[in-house]
Amino acid sequence: MERRQEALELIEKLLERDALRLRRSFGVGLLLYNKLRDLLPSSVLENLRSFDGMSLEKRKAILVELKKLLSAQRSKVRRIPQVEKRPLRSFFTDIGKLNLLDDKEKKLIKSLGINTVIDALFYFPLRYEDRRPLPSVKLAKVGDKVVLKLRVREVRILKDDRYTAEVVCTDGTEYISLLFKYKKTDFVRAVYRIGSEVFVLGKVKSFQGKKYIVHPQLLSEEERGSVLPIYYVRTKGEVMKISSRTRQNRLRVALQKIARRLTPRLPDYMPRKVIEKYNFPPLDESVLEVHTPYDTDVKELNRFADPYHRRLIYDDLFLFQLSLLLKRKETEREKAPKITLSPEKFIAKFERSLPFPLTNAQRRVLKEVLTDMNKQHPMNRLLQGDVGSGKTIVAIGATLAAVEKGYQVAVMVPTEVLARQHHERFANFGMKVELLIGSLPQSQKKSARMRVREGEAKVVVGTHALIQDEVAFERLGLVIIDEQHRFGVLQRKVLLEKGGGYYPHCLVMSATPIPRTLALSLYGDLDISILDEMPPGRKEVKTILLYESEREELLKAVEEEVSRGNKIFVIYPLIEESDKMELRSAVEEHRKWKELFPNLSVLLLHGRLNEREKKKVMERFRQEGDILVSTTVIEVGVDIPQATLMVVEEAHRFGLSQLHQLRGRVGRSDRPSRCYLVVPDHLKRKDADAIKRLKVLLKTTDGFKVAEMDMKLRGPGELLGISQSGYFGFNVANLARSYDREILHRAREDALELLEEDPQLASYPDLKEMLMYRYGNRLDLSSVA
Repeated sequence: MERRQEALELIEKLLERDALRLRRSFGVGLLLYNKLRDLLPSSVLENLRSFDGMSLEKRKAILVELKKLLSAQRSKVRRIPQVEKRPLRSFFTDIGKLNLLDDKEKKLIKSLGINTVIDALFYFPLRYEDRRPLPSVKLAKVGDKVVLKLRVREVRILKDDRYTAEVVCTDGTEYISLLFKYKKTDFVRAVYRIGSEVFVLGKVKSFQGKKYIVHPQLLSEEERGSVLPIYYVRTKGEVMKISSRTRQNRLRVALQKIARRLTPRLPDYMPRKVIEKYNFPPLDESVLEVHTPYDTDVKELNRFADPYHRRLIYDDLFLFQLSLLLKRKETEREKAPKITLSPEKFIAKFERSLPFPLTNAQRRVLKEVLTDMNKQHPMNRLLQGDVGSGKTIVAIGATLAAVEKGYQVAVMVPTEVLARQHHERFANFGMKVELLIGSLPQSQKKSARMRVREGEAKVVVGTHALIQDEVAFERLGLVIIDEQHRFGVLQRKVLLEKGGGYYPHCLVMSATPIPRTLALSLYGDLDISILDEMPPGRKEVKTILLYESEREELLKAVEEEVSRGNKIFVIYPLIEESDKMELRSAVEEHRKWKELFPNLSVLLLHGRLNEREKKKVMERFRQEGDILVSTTVIEVGVDIPQATLMVVEEAHRFGLSQLHQLRGRVGRSDRPSRCYLVVPDHLKRKDADAIKRLKVLLKTTDGFKVAEMDMKLRGPGELLGISQSGYFGFNVANLARSYDREILHRAREDALELLEEDPQLASYPDLKEMLMYRYGNRLDLSSVA
């Protein structure tokens, strides 16, 4: 590579005649750093940053080591062979037909959900590790994870409280110790034989000026000498019997074989003008570089900031935006039931039937919904609102309007607890409401489906049971989906297809506020309404950060609330004790709370209870319970006005938005309410960032402000409570990165521009193929078929 050669020539000149030029030169370190920043390990680059402040002897030693390293690295430029491209469709073939792979590799790949060649090419690494050996121990900085090539000099068995064995090694000039904690030390003697050469990976530590590595990883030949991609390898079935390291190695070998052999024939499906606009590298080069990095700085790779990752991130988000925009156009062409009424008159009549006035925000949003339902094409609207902002009343108003005009309404919610609650609320308005959930006896399900099919039931409230084939409607006019992000796009589509000849209106709701600009890009196929006003009479929940040592204050607060006739939630992050994480579990702690308050009714709720058991626990808590110890199963929709105290144990383990949701389970009446966030004392000293994050909740009860902060700190994947890749279909994009969020908005603008020029994508057949492969089955993109 030209820059490497220039750097080598410069180093040789600087070292000539006893480093005479080096004595007179300044800024050498900065010059070499800028020239070689994407070619060298980070630990070497750090030395170059501080190079100019070092003594002459130290600078000479670093240049000598740098010269060795540059000379040892590969010097030829990677070139992808110029071969004829294959049709993109040929890459959609079954991975099992690929002769490149052996049976073990195919079995592993299939178990990870990689079904086609294109799936394999686009199954990208999660991160990278630099397995290039440093030329000497001297260059290994304390705190860095490095690879060293060493020779074993001595093996010592220690009588020490912390370590049982020490392997003394050298690189020829410097010494370093490898320390182990094994009870049986035979393994150490067998592997680290005196005089043998080893390659080890580990984090460098130091004590009294001596460097050491604890439990280094011994690298095999194929694991060393390059930047190693690390893939997601968790799977199920027989493959799990193989160690994760074997799975990792086997998968990497398989994917790199496919990438090296097939990327030269991969056509670029992106529009040429988009590639030129952003100066993106070609698709084949990008895919190959991401799987087999060549002379790249690992820090940049792990930031996904290199040109190849940026190209692929853009592709991810551009295809996603195209799919949303095309889905929107497709929906607008559908014929919907026109629910003709005057929004103003209906809202006035609806409000008169309520025991409380609507907020201005509720009136505004209900008018937007009713206006949409009065049109020939389907409403497709997202209703966002903070916990307690009154989304359900808006949904009930829209439901009454549809039923009044002779249409049926389907309400789909994520949990049976919430389904039962909604069933009760909707039924209070005099409508014939049917409940359809998985835990109902078969005979009840059958009769409920019959009443829905024949039109006797005007409203049906249920969980995933609503999208089963057996469920049919006589005249479905409106679909309401609560907690939108908990259902996949396909599930929404299945329910909407039950309209019987026309497309029902759709209102999706979320109590997880996200910034409007991000919502527009993530849910581009939906119009957005926001409830930004809380109903009067609700008390603001006071939030208190409490350390373990202050628990007496909490127990006193529990006694006070119970004496006033109020109820308490206590939330834990795990169901049962885990060996891997020292978190207290709901099951174990439930016993302790019973011991602390033997005269109170202390109940337990968690996700592993069946739906009948959950219903029984919740009903008992509502009627006679005092304390409910639970996991986050109560996060969504549980409404118990008498609950005034929320205790979240191990609060630092939760996202801010999730804590805000939990906090919203109290303060649902005019009674003063509190939320205690309980954390271990050691966080004061060891994790100031966690405390700073939790203090956001002490300053505001505004869900949108909480969401903004949560997105900055943890990313929208945490905020939305979803696996991004599973929900949005991303291969490499991650909206936790601010750069990816910027690209998301840019990709939307570019997609809009492209569709204005070519609505059918007629000039871009490969782009159309890729779009149909990625999103066609889910979104039914008939407009580009």
